[in-house]
Amino acid sequence: MNKINMEMIERFISAAINTKYKEVPPTETQFMSEADTIRNMTQSTIQLTDEEYESILKKLKASTVIIMDDGVYIFDPDSKHQSWLPARRADIEFFYWDRYKKYLEDEKRWNTRVTATLDKVSDEIIDLLGDPKDTTNSFQRRGLVLGDVQSGKTANFTAICNKAADCGYRVIIVLAGIMENLRIQTQERLDTEFAGRRSKYLLDPKADQAIKNTPFGVGRINPNKRISCFTSVNTDFNSVILKSNDLTLANISEPAIFVVKKNKRILNNLHSWLVANNADTKNKINLPLLLIDDEADNASVNTRNEDENPTAINSAIRNILNSFYQASYLGITATPFANIFINPETKDDMLGDELFPRDFIYSLSPPSNYIGADAIFGIEAPYTSSILDIKNEEMNKFFPFKHKKDIDVYALPPSMIEAMGYFMIVNAIRDLRGDNSEHRSMLINVSRYTDVQTKISELANEWLIKVRSELRNYAALNESESSQIHSIKLLKAIWDKHKLEEVAGCSWIDLQQKYLYKAVMPIDVRAVNQRTGSASLDYYAHKSDGFRVIAVGGNSLSRGLTLEGLCVSYFYRNSQMYDTLLQMGRWFGYRENYDDLFKIWMAEDAVDWYGYITDATNELKLEIARMRAVKQTPSEFGLKVRQDPNSLIVTARNKMRTGTQVSRPITVSGRLLETPRLKNDKDVLKANEQVFKLFVANLDSIGSYAGHCHNAKLWRGIPKNLVANLLRNFDTHPWHLAFQGRALADYIESDNELLEWDVAIPQGSCKEPYVFAGAYNDIEVYPSIRTVVEDKKMILINGTKVKVGSGGSTKIGLSEKEIEKAKADFAALHPENPQKSPSDSAYLIKGRNPILMLHVIKSKSEDGKELSPNIPEHLFALGVGFPATEKGTKVANYVVNMVDLKNWIDMDEDEDDEDAI
Repeated sequence: MNKINMEMIERFISAAINTKYKEVPPTETQFMSEADTIRNMTQSTIQLTDEEYESILKKLKASTVIIMDDGVYIFDPDSKHQSWLPARRADIEFFYWDRYKKYLEDEKRWNTRVTATLDKVSDEIIDLLGDPKDTTNSFQRRGLVLGDVQSGKTANFTAICNKAADCGYRVIIVLAGIMENLRIQTQERLDTEFAGRRSKYLLDPKADQAIKNTPFGVGRINPNKRISCFTSVNTDFNSVILKSNDLTLANISEPAIFVVKKNKRILNNLHSWLVANNADTKNKINLPLLLIDDEADNASVNTRNEDENPTAINSAIRNILNSFYQASYLGITATPFANIFINPETKDDMLGDELFPRDFIYSLSPPSNYIGADAIFGIEAPYTSSILDIKNEEMNKFFPFKHKKDIDVYALPPSMIEAMGYFMIVNAIRDLRGDNSEHRSMLINVSRYTDVQTKISELANEWLIKVRSELRNYAALNESESSQIHSIKLLKAIWDKHKLEEVAGCSWIDLQQKYLYKAVMPIDVRAVNQRTGSASLDYYAHKSDGFRVIAVGGNSLSRGLTLEGLCVSYFYRNSQMYDTLLQMGRWFGYRENYDDLFKIWMAEDAVDWYGYITDATNELKLEIARMRAVKQTPSEFGLKVRQDPNSLIVTARNKMRTGTQVSRPITVSGRLLETPRLKNDKDVLKANEQVFKLFVANLDSIGSYAGHCHNAKLWRGIPKNLVANLLRNFDTHPWHLAFQGRALADYIESDNELLEWDVAIPQGSCKEPYVFAGAYNDIEVYPSIRTVVEDKKMILINGTKVKVGSGGSTKIGLSEKEIEKAKADFAALHPENPQKSPSDSAYLIKGRNPILMLHVIKSKSEDGKELSPNIPEHLFALGVGFPATEKGTKVANYVVNMVDLKNWIDMDEDEDDEDAI
């Protein structure tokens, strides 16, 4: 297969499609017409087989239909900032942006509709920053960009770097996380897509001048303008190296780029050098600065923990910003529950933090081919089957959550062996599909300790060598003979277990004999941590043939670092912090041509948490759209986040070490709060059943039965004291902090608008009714069938989905007209996806009655297994829906008792998950 010829034809067809179909994608007929024309024109000089041509077409068809929607932002209209970019656009030569756009379209095959959206989004963000050409005014702007993990945030801030340079920003500093390997990865990306030259030669005084000036990446498209690199892939900021190169901001005319770690020593050295070498007599620098803080929630926020001193880092960042007359700070994060919002106790404290994004918050929309948390863990997730549980019972024999760095690593768990075998087969299938030169990665993340990671990588490598040897000697044998070979027998069992024949489109023996050995031979096992450095994941060195790697690590693999072509993840960590969990999600991203193959082996406990935070983050992003519609500000959003029920777990976890009691006002208006997690305690469950039945028995005598409404029995006019009494006496698992029955009961009793309630008992699919004794007649209810899982302390209703009722059930009690209006209002907040099902909060409209939902659950076990004797046949759960209010946000006062919470949550490891070196 001629890779160069294939890339050339692919580039020609992509350019033709992008030129002709800028506004809308081509039809199948139009696409094939353009592609066949290019092939016919070039076939005399470029020879391709039909298989190679089909492979090109498949890849280009997938990229052609990708779309990306505009983002949404909120800002402070009372600031002195004025929109400036539209008025100046005609006078700006967008040199850097134009060549970056061309690079994305020509080299990365982005279609023009996606680059057009990136153009618009980056314009909006640049316009929210300060105008670098306004010489009459100083400014200090603070903003934040919210994206999804592995969704293309780097592409977005790279676009911003290019446009900022075009618009007149002279100094661009990118803070690239706290790990050196992440800094290097970011530096390499900006070398390629911004600077256009290789930084490793630029700061090497021994490098030949011709090599220093050799164009690279975007530089090959147009080298006529330069970016000065003050850091390189070989070194973070180092004033000695800059001095040896006679490099200061004063002796360059082009924009300067610094890519540095968030390390207090390095940041303080950078600040000192900037002031000493470039400041005026007022210790200020008269050059416009853009400071991009990638992973802005990590170490930048003004709080403290045991392992780092983020307050010192926060102070260093502020000092750098305040050293410039004109400075814009742009935080980038995927974790909206980060401490940057949670830490302040009052609005004044929040605005007093100079890194709080007081001026604007911009929420990005990922491209349509992005596979994120919602696609894997959401209520209607299409990739649920990609998740496989790692059983605690198995892992306790090898790597229990609570293990020390000197743990005896004597063998690898069977499930880890299975995952590595699966990765081998995926490599063979991808070769079969013609993706031979694409990177493929596997992640193993089971320990935060470097020594443990090293031992795991050594054992994994020993196993890999053995498999290679047996494939070399026996893969060519027929099926009956090869089935006697241990490694081949194991791989065949994995093939059968995951039903890969229908996915691969070939038989096992064909894959074994023609592809398996060649696919497995290039695979390497690499430990990835601070000790090994970035060389362990040098994808660029394998650009032509594709790097195939099993990456074993901890924190280095948990935040920011991109694993190219990630096919298989083996993840066994027990953090319960939202930001840590989301950042550990290296498996989110893009799976071109193999979205039917990727798998995630994950701790069964972690699957539960991911379902929980997926719902929480979806609701938070929706909140930005809502707040935009009513013109609310970033500070109001900050307060909203801190008062979100889901944010309480972040606060509580931060207080765990001290045992400090946490008290916080929590927003309840416009929310549905449910009880999907119950205590695994027979006495508690029995008591819940009794208070539940007593409440139902009184419904007919104190309210009016309204009949069936949206597949539920409905009563109206139930007094609030009865509802409050039920909530106060119904006991739930304390880690599910969003539902605190006693706090909600106090809130309901004190609120003078929640006087009368609608009460609904949803009808499920169970064929046998459950009969309650009513005040006048028996009440028959058909229970909802839900998967029920248990651990030692908790019962999980609906398995990993942290939800009891079906989506949108809060429409019960509304008229058809109200429902249609609620749907329309929700769709208006999601113009990019008008078919998206409305959330529960969409139906909790102003003016409606509050609603209590009583769920009768028929317990069903996972995979047809027998239910544990601890789990009763029927479980009872609640849902409480509070309508949005005219008079602003209403809050209940939640209190978390740390001692009680510790009794019910296993504190298995520090949420910061630092690699121990």
